[in-house]
Amino acid sequence: MKIKRWIVQTGVIAGVILGMKYIFPVMLPFLMGWLLAEAVHPLARYMADRKWSRRLHIKESGFGAFFILAFTVLGVGLLLLGTEYLTGKIGECVKYYPQIKAEAAELAGRCCQGVERIMGIPAEESREYIFRQAEKFQNYLMEDGFSMKQAVDSIRGCIVILGGFIIGIVSSILFLQEREKMQRILKRSGFYQKAESLGKELLAGVKGYLKAQVKITGLICVLCVAGFWILKIPYFLGLGLAVGILDGLPVLGTGTFLIPAGILLLFQGETFLAVGVFLLYVVTAGLRQILEPRLVGDHVGISPLLILLSIYLGLMIYGGSGFILGPLTALLLYGIFREWDLLWT
Repeated sequence: MKIKRWIVQTGVIAGVILGMKYIFPVMLPFLMGWLLAEAVHPLARYMADRKWSRRLHIKESGFGAFFILAFTVLGVGLLLLGTEYLTGKIGECVKYYPQIKAEAAELAGRCCQGVERIMGIPAEESREYIFRQAEKFQNYLMEDGFSMKQAVDSIRGCIVILGGFIIGIVSSILFLQEREKMQRILKRSGFYQKAESLGKELLAGVKGYLKAQVKITGLICVLCVAGFWILKIPYFLGLGLAVGILDGLPVLGTGTFLIPAGILLLFQGETFLAVGVFLLYVVTAGLRQILEPRLVGDHVGISPLLILLSIYLGLMIYGGSGFILGPLTALLLYGIFREWDLLWT
């Protein structure tokens, strides 16, 4: 009996991990469509219950389709406005390219002097090496960086993303139309009750995980703003918020900005600022490592040690997305084991 139980547990773990790695990305448009349909359904039901709606015979699915399309148009419009703003800023940077290039050359010169002072490497040699590598990189981008194959791959990737987006929108409308029929069919199965309970627990766990991440990211934003203010760094508010938000993104973290910035300041001879930036990185990184398992564990209801282990294993198995998929896999396995009485005793 114990061997059979162990085999079932192993099979469930392997099935969930393989499903998350290979099936989840494929079914993601339909999952997003279902979530969008469920999010819109309460508003659509409220509108369909109005007297004027019943007189006009407008159903929930009609209102739901309208709201989904309206939110889609609004989201696409905001995205286009953001893209237009970003391209405008890039155009301004191109206009000031000679000035930016001159300032970058001056900055590189100061850094090379710092390298000579700290490591003894002649500044002229370092400067020539940096400019030579920059020229090679520029030539690569202009001549070899954008081959026909890469262009085709980029177009293919855009088509896949656009296709997934369209499938998600269409599937959300269809989910609303078939919602009652699907529920009637599913409720006939005894499996549905446990699956519904598991889904609610998983949704609560995801909400708890996101709440914990928002709290940690908010605290790190405050620390970054305070740290930059103490160090008297210009634009400390916007820069601190940007670095703090960067910490909330998978894989990146505050070190993506703070470590290169600290090295650059050190080479420029700004020792006090460099030490302050490195210290800020140590504090923020250490705070996340301490708070993340505890806060996520408190919100999700799983041991902080298991949460930390799930994040680590998620990064090893899924790559960068394991920052999210790791804890999600742990939540799903915990829910399945508890609902089907497979927990170790």
